[in-house]
Amino acid sequence: MYDDIYITLSPEEGAELLRQWVEEKGNFIRKIGKNIIDSYVVHFGENQKAIIVVIEYFTWRNNNQMTATVVLDNTKKYTKVHIVVGGSSQGIIFTFDYGAGESLETNLKSIFKPYEVKEMR
Repeated sequence: MYDDIYITLSPEEGAELLRQWVEEKGNFIRKIGKNIIDSYVVHFGENQKAIIVVIEYFTWRNNNQMTATVVLDNTKKYTKVHIVVGGSSQGIIFTFDYGAGESLETNLKSIFKPYEVKEMR
C-alpha cells in the first residue's frame, strides 16, 4: 500500500512534473508505454484545489496494462500526493502483475522524492 507523501510543490507544479515524466525523452519503447489519459481540477475555494491525473502505463516485459491515479491537493500546509495503481497482466485464468504495480508506485513516488517534506510523514 502506498503511503501519502507531502511535497513543497504546488498541485500545478506536481502535475507538471508528472507530465514531464510521461513525456520524457529516452528509450522509445518506454515512451510509448505511458500516456496521460485525463486530468481534472477540483476547486475548494481560497486557493485550495485538488488535481487528479490518470496515467495509462504498459510494461512490455510481461504485458501489464495499468492505470495510475495521482491526486495532488493543497488543503493542508503542503501539497499531499496520493497514488493508486490498478491493472494486471493478460491471462486466461490468473492475472498477476508480477510486481509491476508496486514498481510503478515506486517510480511515481521517486518523482516527488526531492520535494518531500519529511516531518509530515
